[in-house]
Amino acid sequence: LAFNTFFADPTASLDAVVTTVESMGPTGALYFGLVYTVAEILAIPAFPLTASAGYLFGTVQGTTVVLASASIAAAVSFVIGRTILRSYVENLLEEYPDFKKIDKAIGREGFKLMLLLRLSPIFPFALSNYLYGASSVRFWPYFWGTMIGFTPGTIAYVYSGEVGKALTLGDGSAQPWYVYLGGLALFSGFLKVLADVATGIIEDLDEEV
Repeated sequence: LAFNTFFADPTASLDAVVTTVESMGPTGALYFGLVYTVAEILAIPAFPLTASAGYLFGTVQGTTVVLASASIAAAVSFVIGRTILRSYVENLLEEYPDFKKIDKAIGREGFKLMLLLRLSPIFPFALSNYLYGASSVRFWPYFWGTMIGFTPGTIAYVYSGEVGKALTLGDGSAQPWYVYLGGLALFSGFLKVLADVATGIIEDLDEEV
């Protein structure tokens, strides 16, 4: 019944997870990580949880929890896409001609191209984990490219959650609002430049194929 409820309204279910974690104390991070991992494997958008990690745990611990969970989910989805669901994923690739073109280079470039693809928001994270499983990339270049490339965006989203908490529930130790917003704006601008550069390099590689 709980499983059906989750799929009926995943957004509300993820919001409920945040409330549950707040009441769990030290074990909340483990529960949060488990739910995040399952959501990514099921290709359920986990952005609300990513931002909530900053609200719940702060930037450093929140980023650690999200990166660990996302990396585990990426590895599991990759293996499933390469084994159990390979035929289904290969058929799904027909709907992503851009991905098929990139696949011609991904086996050659490996880690470098995976890093760029994760920095550039070209493909949805959760779904692309399965697509990469049916591609020519090897596991370890895929895994490390995913983990490192996913880090800047994760920090930004997690930090936005901490900023939201500071601005709404700030206590005497909180910085002035403009310090938080200024830091978020600077980091978001840097991330945008990084993503644009990565996208440009990918497009150049695509033209060479």
